[in-house]
Amino acid sequence: MATGSMNPMLNIPVYTNNGAQNTKAASSASGGTSAMDQTQNFLKLLVAQIQNQDPMSPMDASTMTNQMSQLNMVSSMGTMNSSLTSMLSQMQNSNFMNQTTMIGHTPLIAGGSIAFDGTNNIALGANLAGPVTNLVASIQDRTGTTVAQTNLGSANAGMKTFVWSGQDSSGKALPAGSYSIKFTGTDQSGASVTPVSFIGSPVASVAKGTGNTVNFTLQNGQTVDASTINQWVS
Repeated sequence: MATGSMNPMLNIPVYTNNGAQNTKAASSASGGTSAMDQTQNFLKLLVAQIQNQDPMSPMDASTMTNQMSQLNMVSSMGTMNSSLTSMLSQMQNSNFMNQTTMIGHTPLIAGGSIAFDGTNNIALGANLAGPVTNLVASIQDRTGTTVAQTNLGSANAGMKTFVWSGQDSSGKALPAGSYSIKFTGTDQSGASVTPVSFIGSPVASVAKGTGNTVNFTLQNGQTVDASTINQWVS
């Protein structure tokens, strides 16, 4: 409850929150009580040991010293655990804040579906297990009709990326909508291969996931775990 008094220098009422002060005092007393209880428990145990010791083989000073050392060690470990927990929490918060700087940047995510808004270019990629020749990217509409196709030539193992401007093979702008991408190529043995396709979409927002994970929500509506992203294109 707040109580009032008159400040003699300013001649204005001064109010003190006794409830807050009492809470703070109680918190401090609680911390001190915990340490005191621990010490008292040790002393009770020590007295009980002395009272019940074998008269023919009394407890020596080294035993008492070892027990006190063990008590201090347990207390120190408790303090260390609290410090490590606090440090881990700070590191997780720092990691989350660092991840927010990726908003607006574009990761490549495995998948074949393209959400084209009718305006912006789309970053696309093929993950190649080995060198290929005659790598072809085919873009199809909802009906499965190929509306755009480009030959990317030869490529080494790894990620091969390019940008689709939203135009068909004749250079005509396509309407906004859902499309799909498929890659085909020929490996060194002459066999036909179908590499895994990747789609790029800018990060729209960042949120904490379960545990220590951080999730990215992309502009195409997809949500991905930040730790699963292996490549960024911008």
